[in-house]
Amino acid sequence: MRVSRTCPACGYTADYASAPLADARHRRHSCAKHRRGLDQAARRVERLQPRLTRECSHPQACHRHGTRAAYVKDRCRCTECTAANTAASRTATRERAYGRWQPYVDASPVREHIAALRAVGIGVERIAHLAGISVSHIRELAERDHGDSPGTQRVRPGTAARILGIGISDASRAPHSRVDATGTRRRLQALQAVGWSVELLAVQLGRRPNSLHRSMTGRSVTAGTAQEVTTLYEQLWHIRPPRMTGEQRAAADAAQAHAAAQGWLPPLAWDDIDSDPTPPATIAGASQQGDMDEIAVERALAGDHITYDDLTTVEQQEVIRRLTARGSSIRDIAAQLGTTKRTVSRRRASFGAA
Repeated sequence: MRVSRTCPACGYTADYASAPLADARHRRHSCAKHRRGLDQAARRVERLQPRLTRECSHPQACHRHGTRAAYVKDRCRCTECTAANTAASRTATRERAYGRWQPYVDASPVREHIAALRAVGIGVERIAHLAGISVSHIRELAERDHGDSPGTQRVRPGTAARILGIGISDASRAPHSRVDATGTRRRLQALQAVGWSVELLAVQLGRRPNSLHRSMTGRSVTAGTAQEVTTLYEQLWHIRPPRMTGEQRAAADAAQAHAAAQGWLPPLAWDDIDSDPTPPATIAGASQQGDMDEIAVERALAGDHITYDDLTTVEQQEVIRRLTARGSSIRDIAAQLGTTKRTVSRRRASFGAA
């Protein structure tokens, strides 16, 4: 007949084969071990329960799920927030063990960078937007020491990296702020110098031609327009405009003729298109050299899908001259440029080649 015993202190219960055995063994149990077992069982049951999810209710912040901020500030215990908090704790423990734990850095470089950004017209709200930080936090960081109220002395490394990563350039300005139009105007003029008409450029930018004319003649443009033109220029400066039809060739030739008449420089004439002074001698030379684009010539020589009709008169002459100097026959030159042998023969005769 089995005998049951229960501890009045911790509630531990066990069955024994006899009363003497129960009296001898039951008093040897560990109340602390039994309580630890109960706690572990309770935690296992808790892990099986749905985790509490809480949305951010802060008026000046929006904590996302899956971050330690939501775990701490909003007391959200969803799976993603709990995992993020666990990962952050493990990282901190590991960094402390290696002696690399640095939760804060000096805020002085950050404050100076904010001051430099504001000096060139990049406002606090724009800085906050680019860094992904609240405006109030940027204002606190921007404040300097004022006697009894010292400014922020330390800042998180991640916050410092986001702010210091904002460049002091027109690209960081708000899209509707005004910037100098020199770079924008030169880029549009350079594209016209290689044959891109205003109408084609307007289509690429999603604007009307008369609106683009205003950007080319005004003293300032919006930062958004400057950035769009810069992006388009990087895409097109080394590409010839389409010349598949007679209308396209006429538009390209008209754009080049207008640019030559105005003395506009092609892309390769600039070292720094935003800050270079305009060299009058280069402009005069550009109008006299016959609008030869060295990039188009090199692409034609390399057989990069540039046909005879894609080139200007001077470029056609130069390509045939160089291919002849390399020993290419009339047949080979005509095949490479997609033209007739008679045309190549006439060009060769113009500079005295057989």
